Amino acid sequence: MTVAIVTDSTSDLDPERARAEGIDVVPLFVNFGDTRFRDTVDLSREEFYRKLASLKMLPTTAQPTPAMFEDAFRSHVEAGRPIVCVTIMASLSGTINAATTAARSFPEAEIHVVDSGSVAGGLALMAQHGGEMARAGAGAASIVAALERDSAALRGFATVPDLSHAVRTGRVSRTQAFIGSLVKIVPVLRIDGGKVQEHARVRTYARALDTMVESAAIEVNKADGARICIIHSNAAGEAGSLAEKLRERITTTPAVFEQLEAGPVIGTHAGQGAVGLFVIPGV
Repeated sequence: MTVAIVTDSTSDLDPERARAEGIDVVPLFVNFGDTRFRDTVDLSREEFYRKLASLKMLPTTAQPTPAMFEDAFRSHVEAGRPIVCVTIMASLSGTINAATTAARSFPEAEIHVVDSGSVAGGLALMAQHGGEMARAGAGAASIVAALERDSAALRGFATVPDLSHAVRTGRVSRTQAFIGSLVKIVPVLRIDGGKVQEHARVRTYARALDTMVESAAIEVNKADGARICIIHSNAAGEAGSLAEKLRERITTTPAVFEQLEAGPVIGTHAGQGAVGLFVIPGV
């Protein structure tokens, strides 16, 4: 591979699979009290969700240090390989700042740090696309240009079955959650352009999944070659149902269609039972 691809663990790529595809993953941190774990390195998905369900203590998260990105970059710099590093959107984490600081430690190297404008499945799709291009011999400039196009076109949709976890994290007030539960409001979020916004409000979780499928199908059906990633936080059944419904609505041929389970960092913020659907339309 002539170009090295680096991403962070909010992509939720399996570390072994990422290594096989030539993608280096820099982990974020998950903290249970005073105990710190590297995302999916020191704490598996299974162990994390057991802790999340059994402990009253809500975990917190933290971005990687610049030194961690330096460690990921160093071997590639020494080998003379250009690096393309694509990270979680800047509006959700300072991870990109750590990567940028690390890149400055190698002033003679060619290191490109790209804000994905997305997270989770969206970031995974972009990192994998970069890896595919690198393995095919594309140069760093071509990969960066492709990832910037992906970021501009990428659309993500997500929902959670209830608002209780959002209350615990302070993202939704108890009053909002109480009112939402009274009228059975289930939010559907849209993730694109570096922002997380409300996409729709529906009355049931099933309708939220249908709304996600309807919205994603519009993007997928624009042209052959769409890249699709469904991601879930300990909700494999719901993710499988979402995949089936989307396949029924697709009239084009996707280039990628996969499912991933959210790791500890994304699971901390989404809570158990969340489902996301990310699409990069074909061209």
